[in-house]
Amino acid sequence: MRPTIPSFSDLELYEAWKDDRPPRGPNVAARVTPGGFHAYEHHWALASAFSLQQQLQRPRVAARVAELNGRIKDGLAGIPGLTLHTPRDPGLSAGICCFELKGKTPDQVVAAMLARKVLASSSPYAVSYARLAGGLMNSPDQVDQALAALREVAKS
Repeated sequence: MRPTIPSFSDLELYEAWKDDRPPRGPNVAARVTPGGFHAYEHHWALASAFSLQQQLQRPRVAARVAELNGRIKDGLAGIPGLTLHTPRDPGLSAGICCFELKGKTPDQVVAAMLARKVLASSSPYAVSYARLAGGLMNSPDQVDQALAALREVAKS
């Protein structure tokens, strides 16, 4: 097996990815998992989460995630000074919409969104982007509120 994403459980693999070089040492299990901090309450909720997913069924879940994230991408595409990096084609993207806002770092965008009570994140990679994601727990109205908040951030 070859690692496909940098693991946060193996510092050497992450450093090698960041430095754009092959990793040193043998390939071990920690190199083929994203790793990171384990939030045990998430582990405890897995049985209920899988039950809900089975109830809703995969096609319905995928359609909802695609619908909400399509709405996000359409909204992001209309914000002046914003560059959308996630492909708009739902066949080429999933549930995270990456973008950059001219004149603001990803962390500045995330902080400004949080001040407006919207959760956003930034990617933890060498080239970082701000991110929004629509999930099953979100409504179209919440997506619209997040986009309105981002339009305010873009103007500030």
